[in-house]
Amino acid sequence: MKISLDEFPSWLSRELERLTKPATGRGRKLVDEATRALEEGKSFFQDFSRKGERDVGTKRDPVSYRAARVLAHSGKQGFETVSSVQVPGEVNWESLRAFKDSLSSSSRSLKELRNRAAGEMSGLYILDMRSFSGVSDRIRKNGEKLAGFLEGEGSALQKARTLTGVSVAIQAAVEELRTAEGEVASALVDQKRLTAGAQELAERLDREAGQSGLGEVLEIERELRKESREFRSDTLAHLQRPLRRLRDLSQRGEVPLGVEEREALGLYIELPYRTYLARATGLYLKPILGSLRKAMDSGKLGFKPRKAGRVLAQLDELVSTDSLETRQTRGRELLARRSKLLRNPECNALYASRRETLRNLEMEKKSSEEAAERARILREKARLAEQRVEELLKQAEAKAREYLGREVEIERPKAAVVTVH
Repeated sequence: MKISLDEFPSWLSRELERLTKPATGRGRKLVDEATRALEEGKSFFQDFSRKGERDVGTKRDPVSYRAARVLAHSGKQGFETVSSVQVPGEVNWESLRAFKDSLSSSSRSLKELRNRAAGEMSGLYILDMRSFSGVSDRIRKNGEKLAGFLEGEGSALQKARTLTGVSVAIQAAVEELRTAEGEVASALVDQKRLTAGAQELAERLDREAGQSGLGEVLEIERELRKESREFRSDTLAHLQRPLRRLRDLSQRGEVPLGVEEREALGLYIELPYRTYLARATGLYLKPILGSLRKAMDSGKLGFKPRKAGRVLAQLDELVSTDSLETRQTRGRELLARRSKLLRNPECNALYASRRETLRNLEMEKKSSEEAAERARILREKARLAEQRVEELLKQAEAKAREYLGREVEIERPKAAVVTVH
């Protein structure tokens, strides 16, 4: 039998009513019987207490007086114990089990109360104590009847509870799945929008690149970046660590360097190519290399022979050739040409606009990546929710087969998650 997901709760309700109707009727009868026993118990203990209170006023010998007081007090406690039992208004598995536990607890309390009272009455009120035992036993037997019912015929109520719980869990899981699918769709829409925005900004950058000298400015900047990488990786390939050690030694006063030379050294360590092209600091490189050579010769830098040999060889090459001057002249010419192009108002405006566009593009890309990650997380959430729905539906079908004897196939929810490319 196939059934839609929306129809399953109402179908299950009808099936469970058929399953539990006999057990519900029997359970109601047992509740009524137990209620009568409780009402009889309350009436008995009220009379029990009144009798003790009357006898307290008439008994003169200490033993009888004490027994009457115990009788009155036991009657009040017994009434309170029986009155504390809550009779269920609805017959189901939880209410009957709680009622059964309450009856059992009340019966145990009454038995303990009866035993304590009997021990303090010195053999008096024997018939009353027998009646006390009878009330306690009736309540206990009603609890035992309920326990037996729940283990037998009443187990249908537990089955109904289990199936109802599965049905409620299915509805909650389907709702969670739909919510997750909606969140995924929203995240994918955001991702598509942000990706399109980033693409539009990238296209704008391409269009602007060839306008009013801007393309040449960009080409010069690419060349300067290339020169900067080569200056750091080739020209100063083996000198980065020695220059840092030279700085440390000069700060401690172990290698003499002028203030301006030491400041320039710090800049060469952080931004070597830019520092070399600058008019104020470019002239200090060869003196710094000369100081480095002296420190190497003195052994103060503490390098092993192999490393020291590479450093000295590179120092000799840089000092003895004009490669440094050639690179510096080339870099400064590029900077001068760049400055000249940017003095053109139109080119400068385009350059400023491009920088703003680049910032916006970076923000759009970052937002797009965040949206993609959010979509990935939400897809996983939706997948787990769908998996949970499937597990619950299989559980419902298995329980319907086991408890109701019905072969039922519940329609699966249609996937609503879409992929946005």
